[in-house]
Amino acid sequence: MVKRQTFGGYLRACRLKAGMGLRTFAEASGMKPSNVSAIEYGRQAPPQSEAVLRRLADALGLPAASEERRRLADLAVKHKPGTLPPDVAAFAGRTAGIPVLLRTIENKRLTKADLKRLAEYVDTHLGKVSQ
Repeated sequence: MVKRQTFGGYLRACRLKAGMGLRTFAEASGMKPSNVSAIEYGRQAPPQSEAVLRRLADALGLPAASEERRRLADLAVKHKPGTLPPDVAAFAGRTAGIPVLLRTIENKRLTKADLKRLAEYVDTHLGKVSQ
């Protein structure tokens, strides 16, 4: 049986990979060490604020627009079905075509494989996101 990764477990793994102790990381991210520990061990829910997630990612040295940074944001809301990561929700809120796109995807009942192919198509034919 495969254990699903949690936000806290991923945060801890990233912190250790960055060579940071709990207190050093907490100070760098503007959090209390006890709160970081509680998040890492699942005793406290992951932060939902885009600003807090950004501070955590910055403190870990995760590059902007990196897969690691996206994973951190995605895992923050994974325990709350129907909730979008803060960066995605902000984009959807300011981009008029997103609701139409999402409804179209829902109406077509795309599978995970279909969504993967759609993302690959967009990436290949419409270019990669530039920073």
